Amino acid sequence: MNLFGFQSATESRFLKRSSAPGAVRAWLVDILCWPARFEDPQVEEEFTQDYGRRFADFRRAALVLGTLIWVCFGFWEIRLAQTSPAFRPYFPEVFAFRWAGALGATIGIVLAFRLAFHRDKVAHWILLCGLAFMCLCLLMQTVLAPRPFNFTHFFVGFYLILFYQFGFLRLRAKATLILTLCVIAAIVMAQLLTRAVEPENFAAGMFYLLNVAVLGHSVNVNAERHVRERYIAVQALAHSNGALQVANAALAQKHDDLEVARRDQQVRSDALIALREQQREAAEQASRAKSRFLAAAAHDLRQPMHALNLFLAAADEALAARDIEASSRLIGDARKASVLTARLFNGVLDLSKLESGHVKPVYTSVDLSRVIDETVEQLGAFAASRGVALRYARALQRPAWVRTDADWMPRVLGNLIANGIKYADPSKAGRSTVIVGLVRMPNYVRIDVIDNGIGIAPEHWDAIFQPFVQIGNPERDREKGLGLGLSIVNAVVALLEGHRLELKSIEGRGSRFSVRMPVADQFAIQDPATSPVEAPSPPSASSLRGLYVLLVEDDSLVRASMEALFARWGVLFDAVRTVAAFDELLQTVERVPDLIISDYRLPEGSTAQDVVNLLGEHFSRPVPCLVVTGEAGVSMLGTLPERSVLSKPLSADMLIARMLELTGVPARAC
Repeated sequence: MNLFGFQSATESRFLKRSSAPGAVRAWLVDILCWPARFEDPQVEEEFTQDYGRRFADFRRAALVLGTLIWVCFGFWEIRLAQTSPAFRPYFPEVFAFRWAGALGATIGIVLAFRLAFHRDKVAHWILLCGLAFMCLCLLMQTVLAPRPFNFTHFFVGFYLILFYQFGFLRLRAKATLILTLCVIAAIVMAQLLTRAVEPENFAAGMFYLLNVAVLGHSVNVNAERHVRERYIAVQALAHSNGALQVANAALAQKHDDLEVARRDQQVRSDALIALREQQREAAEQASRAKSRFLAAAAHDLRQPMHALNLFLAAADEALAARDIEASSRLIGDARKASVLTARLFNGVLDLSKLESGHVKPVYTSVDLSRVIDETVEQLGAFAASRGVALRYARALQRPAWVRTDADWMPRVLGNLIANGIKYADPSKAGRSTVIVGLVRMPNYVRIDVIDNGIGIAPEHWDAIFQPFVQIGNPERDREKGLGLGLSIVNAVVALLEGHRLELKSIEGRGSRFSVRMPVADQFAIQDPATSPVEAPSPPSASSLRGLYVLLVEDDSLVRASMEALFARWGVLFDAVRTVAAFDELLQTVERVPDLIISDYRLPEGSTAQDVVNLLGEHFSRPVPCLVVTGEAGVSMLGTLPERSVLSKPLSADMLIARMLELTGVPARAC
């Protein structure tokens, strides 16, 4: 089968020869049987149309030539009538059919040039009807002409008509064979009825006529078969050319696409190189900034730590001299230095968490008006100590619900208000003011913290948000702050979705810091009646008395300090350094511990996760675990809740509160 879905004539002949019982029979069938139609009707229709178009002009020319030959035989009949007295009486009747045939041929020529002669079916009808009419005229001449002229001069005309029919008109083999059989049948019928031709001559003439018919039919069959095979080859070539053109077009398109891709790749490569250069430069800048940050942090941490060491040394000497009052005062000063160290360290740790992406904000609906009330109340005493009037200017006594993080937003507001209080203008004694305003808009709420302090020059607007940068504190006085407040504010606002920080300031006149945040969804707003109540007063360590705690801490100083606190609080405890020691301890304990406190990073590559796993293996009921770590971004992979992880350093009050929360012991106020 070829690409058109049908067998070629060559394939058919080969199959016939290979399957026929005898080669002779196969060849006879191959020669005399007209070609089969294509299996696909659409292909057959297309072949017929192509066949008619291809031979239309050739058939017209053959029709004109045949008409001229027919007319020339008329002149020969005229000459015969002039020379033969025997033929002369029959000439008018015979010649009348000559002119009738010429008229019929002329009509065929006219139809061939007027009608849709390029259609194979129309051409066949015109030519076959014309041939039939010519044969009828020739048969009438044969019957009317006298012997032997009817055989020697007219019967032989059938040979010419058959030669002309099979060789010039390009008719289909089946149609010409049917017409030939009809003509032969008509000749035989006429002979039987009229006995016009002598029997001996008629037998000889029919013998030759049948031979001409067989030979002409075989030629016509092979001609049509050749045309069909050529049509298949041409169509296959056209299909191949079409496929080649499509492939060339696809190749050209691919070439264009490759060229476009090459240009795009070049642009991307250039952009990537530029991006890498920018990233390298940004990394270098970040590295320099980190180095400056670490240097500033180390400098600021050394100051309170230095003071702490000196206070403790002086207190030690006072105790040796049994000066209880002096030692007590010095230990109090040491605690102040320790608190300052913890504040500074926690500030650095918070900023590191924010910038490293370890902080994941938790969005809730927060009443911003209530947050402002609480923050202003907490900072009122600090403002009064600095001689600054702190006011909250609100137009309406109604909630202002926003979508923000309930833990970080109070710190942002507190840092902004504290910053305004710290940088009050000394020349405006008695007139220094910090005003907190709340502006409600349809889609957002804005907090404005406005002061009339020293103000900030425009060239310092970007610098004040850098860590440890204090424009009005070149001597780095810790009493004026740590220099981390605005850095934390900037990092928190950048982290929270839909939040924006704005600054407007005039040197010598004051500043306005504004934080814009999105309005909360109405369906997510918490009912004020179900809002959490105010936090109780700090719990007392006496609430922990009698608890049994297992401590896993590899740092000897930290372990010793916590053991000392537990002893003072009346907490029963066992302390180990490694996970292996903790496993051995679990084999000997006679009481299920109330709480496990563990560092995260432990010796021998172990972590607090291993501690939690051992607890699950040894005890059937869950035992609460508190992880106290100095690493930022510690993840327990969902094993422990977020409130079971605390960051070092932490205050004793925070440790007491979290221990009571995890053990479920009711807190007793101090």
